[in-house]
Amino acid sequence: MTVNDPKLIDELLKDFPDLATPQEVGDLLRVGMVTINKWIRAGHIPAIRAGLRVNRIPKKQLRDFLLNADEMKDPEADEALGKEKDSD
Repeated sequence: MTVNDPKLIDELLKDFPDLATPQEVGDLLRVGMVTINKWIRAGHIPAIRAGLRVNRIPKKQLRDFLLNADEMKDPEADEALGKEKDSD
């Protein structure tokens, strides 16, 4: 299993809020809101729902996500590369 460097991730998140908005996470990771919301729906980034359209991402869960992000599978990317889907 590949794990990103915990010290680098801790430094990245040093001044980050304990509960971040999806927009703040997207800005940090330089990805759009569509991607962040896709990761939340897929369960890659756990979020706290505080209403119909209000999500907050705890810093600890974001840290865990970043530590293991290299292991995340993207079925759409696999399809684009011509790889078959796993039939688990």
